[in-house]
Amino acid sequence: MAEYTWAFDKSFLVFLAIAFLSMALAAKIRSLIPMPLIYGTLFILGFATGVFPKDMLLSANMIAVGTIAYHVLVVHSGTMINLELLRAKKGETILCLVSLAVLTVIVGIGMIPVVGKEIALLSPGSVVGGGASCAIASRLVLEKAPKFSVFPWLVFMFQGLFSVPIVTWALKKESKALLEEMKSRGGSNQDSLRQREQSKERKTLCQRIPNQYKTTPYYLGVIMIVTVLNNILQQTLLAGVPINGNVTALLLGLLLGSLGWMERAPLFRSDSYGLLLLGLMGLMANTLANCPWQLVVSYLPALLEVFAAATAVLVGCGIIGAKLLGFRPSRGIALTMNCMMGFPVNDMLLEHASREGQTEGERDYLKRQLGPVLGMGTMLISNALSILVVSVLVMLL
Repeated sequence: MAEYTWAFDKSFLVFLAIAFLSMALAAKIRSLIPMPLIYGTLFILGFATGVFPKDMLLSANMIAVGTIAYHVLVVHSGTMINLELLRAKKGETILCLVSLAVLTVIVGIGMIPVVGKEIALLSPGSVVGGGASCAIASRLVLEKAPKFSVFPWLVFMFQGLFSVPIVTWALKKESKALLEEMKSRGGSNQDSLRQREQSKERKTLCQRIPNQYKTTPYYLGVIMIVTVLNNILQQTLLAGVPINGNVTALLLGLLLGSLGWMERAPLFRSDSYGLLLLGLMGLMANTLANCPWQLVVSYLPALLEVFAAATAVLVGCGIIGAKLLGFRPSRGIALTMNCMMGFPVNDMLLEHASREGQTEGERDYLKRQLGPVLGMGTMLISNALSILVVSVLVMLL
C-alpha cells in the first residue's frame, strides 16, 4: 500500500483552498490576472520551497479525477459543436477557421527556428485551447519529449493575461456600436426570430428519454459508452491508421450530438463538471510538482515570444477578416482573441460588457448579440479544433 507524505484529508483540503483562493482572487480583479496563473504560481512556489510535498495531488486522489476528466471532456467537447449555428454564422465561422490555420502555420511552423521544434509544435493548439487541450498536449508529449510536458500548462496559465484586456476593450467598443444601431432602428426583433426558430425544433432521440432517468450516471455513462466505442474502433478498423484517438473521439461526439443521440454538452448537465475541472487542475499541479522550477523559468522567454506572435496573428486576422467579411474590427478582434480565452471567463466579460446598456432591455440585447460571437470561438476552436491541432502536431515531434 502506497504511503504519502500528507494524508488524504490534508492534501485535498489544501488543494481546495488553493483552488478557491485562485478563483476568488481572479473573480475579484475580473481575471486581469487569470485564475490558472494565480493557481499555478502558488503551486510552483509551494513545490519549490518544499512547503507542499510532491505527492500531494496523488495523495488527494486528484490524479484519478483528472484522468476521468481527460477521457470524458473530448467527447463532451465534440457534442458542443453546433453545425446549425456554424451555418447561420458563416462569416464568423470562416474567420475562426482561417485564424486557426494562420496561427498554426505562423506559430507552429514559422517559429521552429525561434523557439525550437517542440515548443513551436505544442503552441498553437495550447494557445487557443482550454484545460482539456493543454492536458492532452501535456500527456501526449510525455512519450516523445517528457521535459516539455509542463509547457502546455504554462501556456494555459498565461492565456488570459494576453486575451482578457484585448477582449474587454473590443467588447466595450462593440457594445457601444450595437446600442447605437439598436436605437437607430428603434428596437430589435430578435425575440420573435428566436421563438420561430425554437418552434421548428424536432424532438431528438435523447429528448425522448424521461428526465427522471437523466442522472449523473446516465450522462457520464453515455460518454463512457462513446469512449469505449472509440477505443474499439482504434483497435480494430483504425488499427495502423495514423489518426489520434482524441480526434476520433471528438468526431464521434460531434456526430452523435448533431444526430440528437446524445445531449449537447452532457457534462454541464451531469452535476460533475466542476469536480472534473478540478481534476484537470490536479493534473496541472501534479505536472508542476514534477518539474524543477528552474526549468519553468527557462521556458518563460519562449512562452512570451509565442504569445506575442499569437496575439499579433489573432488581432491581425480579426481586423483583416472583419474588413473582408463586413464586420466591425472590434467584433472581429473579440471573435478571434476569445479563442485564446474561452468559457467561463468570456461569460464574465460578456456580463460586464452588457452593463453598457442603460436598461434591462438594452443589456439583454447586448447579451444576445455578443453571446454568439464569444460562443463561436469557444465552441469551435477552444473546445474542439484545438484538440485536433494538438493531436496532429504532437505526432510531428
